[in-house]
Amino acid sequence: MPLLKRLQVMSAKVETTIGTAEALTAAEGVFNAYELSIQASIDVEERESQGSFNYLSGVPGARQGKMTFKTDLGWNGTTMPTWASVLLPCCGFVESTQVYTPRSEGLGANVKSATIGIHQNGIFKKLAGAVGTFKIVCPAGKVAMIEWEFTGVWQAVTDTTIIAPTYPTDTPIRFASATVTYDSVVQVVENVTIDAGNEVIMREDPATAGGFISGLIVSRKPMITTNPEATLVATDDPFGDWLAASEAVFSCGLDGPTGLVTNGTIVISAPKAQIVSVQEGDRNKLLINEIEMSCNKNGATANQELAITFTDKADA
Repeated sequence: MPLLKRLQVMSAKVETTIGTAEALTAAEGVFNAYELSIQASIDVEERESQGSFNYLSGVPGARQGKMTFKTDLGWNGTTMPTWASVLLPCCGFVESTQVYTPRSEGLGANVKSATIGIHQNGIFKKLAGAVGTFKIVCPAGKVAMIEWEFTGVWQAVTDTTIIAPTYPTDTPIRFASATVTYDSVVQVVENVTIDAGNEVIMREDPATAGGFISGLIVSRKPMITTNPEATLVATDDPFGDWLAASEAVFSCGLDGPTGLVTNGTIVISAPKAQIVSVQEGDRNKLLINEIEMSCNKNGATANQELAITFTDKADA
């Protein structure tokens, strides 16, 4: 029987024990995910035979894999979405009073690992001990998306009935009625991309069947790319800021679910954003600046270079 690519469901769960696979059921499939892909990466060690050009059977080595997918930047305005509560801690971003900021630490009480997988029309592929990185992509007038990449320990593929989760009904947030500023100057942009910039390695361990315990985030370098309309220097001077190594607040505020009094908002901000490149661009014969910014340390305060802040909608 042929297996249909479109009949697939993603699921993920934070692990109780690092690298020990969790059961993934319908309760863990509550994501609106797109462009799902999961690939094994297992090197086979070659063995030359004697007396000919032939080879003996190879030996599969350590077992790792990578999973990529996209989710909406969806939210209902009151309850933290699962893409944030489940996936962000596994990318090193930890929540405190509805603000997610990165941590410089290993897996444990704050930074988490996940079991993550895809049910594909009767077969099930998954990773354990998975950690990741992400990019938030905001195209003007369109739905804001998050591109995820998780790396973990490849698990045996099994025949498993596809799960039937209750999918989230959160409204996808469009990059409209939004406010983008740098150094308090409004930026008229076509796109903003925020890259968490995590560096992920695998932790080797011969005591495990896969040869690895889990993935691990060992460094990060968050970056922001924008393409604002060019202005007079008197209005905005990105070239001058670039040469002066200036740091300033970058903010990208997305208008979220509608409330009776105020709407919910998601604000992605960097308190010490530094322009590291400005290149001339052309958008439909409109002069623009292609800008890259690094998210630097916030003065003497560590782990505050980037923040994702959820503000609930108000109905009274």
